[in-house]
Amino acid sequence: MEKRVRLTAKCSKNKGKCVSKDYISNLSSETLVSILSQLTLREAVATSILGRRWRYLWTSITILDFDATKATDTIQSGPMYVKWVDRVLGQYEVSTINEFRISFDLDQNFMHAINSWIEFAMTREVQRLEMDLLGQRPYNTLSSRRCSSKCKRLWISQSCGSSREQFCLNLLSARTPTFHGNNFLKDLYLKNVGITQEVIDYFLANCPKLERLSVCGSRHLVKLSVSGSSLSLKHLEVVYCTCLKYVDIFDTSLISFKYVGLDIDLFIENVPLLVDLYIGVGKGNLDKPFLDDYLSQFSCCLSQLQVLTLELIDGFVDEVYSKFFPPLNNLKKLVLEVGAWGEDHLLGLTPLINACPYLQILELKMPWIKVEDHDRRKMRRGIKCPHKYLKVLEIYGYAGRTCEFEFVMYFIRNAVALEKILIDPRDQIVKRTPLASANLKIERTARRLAKSQLEAKVPPSIQLVIL
Repeated sequence: MEKRVRLTAKCSKNKGKCVSKDYISNLSSETLVSILSQLTLREAVATSILGRRWRYLWTSITILDFDATKATDTIQSGPMYVKWVDRVLGQYEVSTINEFRISFDLDQNFMHAINSWIEFAMTREVQRLEMDLLGQRPYNTLSSRRCSSKCKRLWISQSCGSSREQFCLNLLSARTPTFHGNNFLKDLYLKNVGITQEVIDYFLANCPKLERLSVCGSRHLVKLSVSGSSLSLKHLEVVYCTCLKYVDIFDTSLISFKYVGLDIDLFIENVPLLVDLYIGVGKGNLDKPFLDDYLSQFSCCLSQLQVLTLELIDGFVDEVYSKFFPPLNNLKKLVLEVGAWGEDHLLGLTPLINACPYLQILELKMPWIKVEDHDRRKMRRGIKCPHKYLKVLEIYGYAGRTCEFEFVMYFIRNAVALEKILIDPRDQIVKRTPLASANLKIERTARRLAKSQLEAKVPPSIQLVIL
């Protein structure tokens, strides 16, 4: 354990002895529990050896995060993980908890243990429940050609074609512990957990304070329908559920909605509070225009959106360029995750951006391209259009290509209120993992190009940040 109790030593002049005084143990129990809550669960449990007062003090913390997915973790198998969780819960005496999180690679073989953990959390008035039964295995976005073959096949095999049976949360089964609902649950995150429409309905009906629902990687979800203005649900996420056929949302008080996955039927109607929309769709039908189809399905709420995020896969930049977009007069933030390759014409995105006259923040996210393979063509200027309210431009995955440079210059010329430009030259796919020496070299080259291209071009009135 990295954090240890500090003892202050004082030497007595009369006896010539050093006496250690434990100041931390003199703190109130409430203060000590607050300190323990800042540690990992393993660290908090380890404090039990510090003394009699500390032995069960950790059992008063209200956040239980059973995360054993780190590479350095000693728990390497499902039975070991189950034994650890059961041992900790067996010593836990507090009647209420705020957060409960399970994160490890578990399947249907551990059904009884998982069900008992859910019952434990629900009977202790948990407010945030998170279950990730594939730990931290990465899911790469569908918009990336770089991972669209190997990684996409891995994702689909894990979602629908895996030989392992995904744990299915079935609250209506006789084998499942009795579930009487929870009047305190606000946030529910189910990642790589099998769930059906019936179970979602059961949560919505029996958890009246549920505000956030996130379902990721379920192989059992075929349809999803959410309706009812009386529901407390404010935030809904549906991600990588490859067996899902359609989503139907109407007469709700949703504030934000996120869908990432394959091409499906989306029906949205009467969502007057929806202001944050995230859509990322794999192009299953190459003859079906992405923007025509999906933007038309959200026509009832486009004018009220304040934040819009779109994952645009290969070929969609040209599709954007050829479209006329209705004004998005309330939009304040636009995030575009673009599969841009070679010297794609990023200025083709401007018709969509120009349809947002009051836009304040623009983010462009791109996968990495090898810098040395770029074609140095002549720069384009784009069609002039004033962006009077744009204050922040952020570009992630900047590699120094001509199309990226001209994109930045376009907004320097047209965004009169621009205050900050943030450039992130790091690989957006593996930026959270250690980079090989070859990738570090590419990153350094991209950073050098960004500095040489932009530092002399960005006026002093605009803050330039290159990460």
